[in-house]
Amino acid sequence: MEKKTKIRLFAAGAIELVIVVFCLVVSIWVMATIADPNLPNHEELNMRNGPLIGWFQNNSTPFFLIIVLPLFIILAIDVIYLIVFATKRESSLSATEREAIEEQAKREAREEVLREMQEEAKKEKKE
Repeated sequence: MEKKTKIRLFAAGAIELVIVVFCLVVSIWVMATIADPNLPNHEELNMRNGPLIGWFQNNSTPFFLIIVLPLFIILAIDVIYLIVFATKRESSLSATEREAIEEQAKREAREEVLREMQEEAKKEKKE
């Protein structure tokens, strides 16, 4: 792998790690400090947890779109990248080894065709 590609992957991994850690910390904090919705003043109690956490606790749709959905998207991207990387892995054979294998396969194919032709010729002679 080229050096630039490695640097890009490392930077993307670092950014992804920061996003995942932030989203997980915020979601745990939101869930751990949420007030019981059956209380008459639960929105006021939620706002005591701070403006960002309280806002997320009182507004579930933005919480899902800003915190939870990016985690699912990152997971999907990581799984797709892993599948692509696993299927496109380069061979550990060198170019000369690959060429030798190709030549051997061609030789074996020629020998097999010649054998088949000889067998057909013998059958024709018998008939």
